[in-house]
Amino acid sequence: MILVLPVFFGCSSRNLRPGFKNEQEVLQRAWSYSVSPLSSEMHPGGIEYVSPVLHENTLLFGSSRFGSVSSYPEIKRVKWKLPVDNGVLSPLGVMNGQIFFTGGDGKLYSISSENGKTLWTYDLRNPVTSAPSMKGEDLYVVTSDDALLSLELKTGKWQWHYRRRNVSGPTIHGATRPLVVGDSVWVGFADGALVALSRKDGKVLWEKQLNSNKRFSGLNAELVESDGLVFVPAYDQALYALNSKNANPVWVKEGLGGSKKVTVSGGVLYAPSSQGKVYALDARSGKEIWSFELDGGVPSEIVVSDRHVMFGSTHEFLYALDRASGKLVYRHQVGYDSGFSGGLAFDPAKRFLYGLSRGGNLYSFSYSR
Repeated sequence: MILVLPVFFGCSSRNLRPGFKNEQEVLQRAWSYSVSPLSSEMHPGGIEYVSPVLHENTLLFGSSRFGSVSSYPEIKRVKWKLPVDNGVLSPLGVMNGQIFFTGGDGKLYSISSENGKTLWTYDLRNPVTSAPSMKGEDLYVVTSDDALLSLELKTGKWQWHYRRRNVSGPTIHGATRPLVVGDSVWVGFADGALVALSRKDGKVLWEKQLNSNKRFSGLNAELVESDGLVFVPAYDQALYALNSKNANPVWVKEGLGGSKKVTVSGGVLYAPSSQGKVYALDARSGKEIWSFELDGGVPSEIVVSDRHVMFGSTHEFLYALDRASGKLVYRHQVGYDSGFSGGLAFDPAKRFLYGLSRGGNLYSFSYSR
């Protein structure tokens, strides 16, 4: 039996900077929205893992408490709600007016971004926490029992699948989001293998064993491609930069692995580590520029603005660092053990930051230079 564990275990909360005072009000709290079940029969609560997503003039998010929501963030008005049995478990994907996610009812959903109506569902037969990927007319999703499915984007019709052998023992919450690289799909699995399959028929093109960690072997983080490199974090182990043409390692940084995707901006890679640190590296060489240790917990996915690096911790703080130096300039406390397991959404044009806390509170912050 596979035991799924949250990604913040082993990182207790502490205050490494007891006398710290914000140098500037980089973020100012604007409003918050408490996510609650639509009825007593809906899911009563639990940890929220889903990141909010900006789409056109709306803010989309999913909740394990009831389902999916679309809202107008500027006027704090809900556009529509879609109840889902046992809530939404995976990050949301948006393409061509369709929103894709997996629910606690074991189904993959395609819904309209305009009105929230269900367009089609595909029964995966068990809860799935990995985000679907969309490319052209195809959709790819990894199930909790390590199978990759290729579906027709518009209809949800099955096209092909690839099944990996199951791994017994504990695994980390979440799974790799499939990455389309040319005519192939790259996927990480619970046994620590990275596999490339043909988009046409699902045939294996190659596989590499990346994660040999005996405690947690899975590749759980979303893969990121940038400037000819694919970045693959292995939980509690290493961060790999692979050549996108042949998957050969360009550089490897031990101890910088994690379960969250990296962010690449301006030639710099920002990595949220499962060791409770954030690193800035030269994306081409892997050379460390700076590192920052959190007060507790592990970091969320990272948002990069023109001057700052922003992220949440799984425990209690929201951070803003100087982008060039990694120096802490702003820290906001959202409450002990009420941090962020999902990522943040940033609107650079309107200068607003949004985050859904583990406890189910959607926060809005205005951002200033």
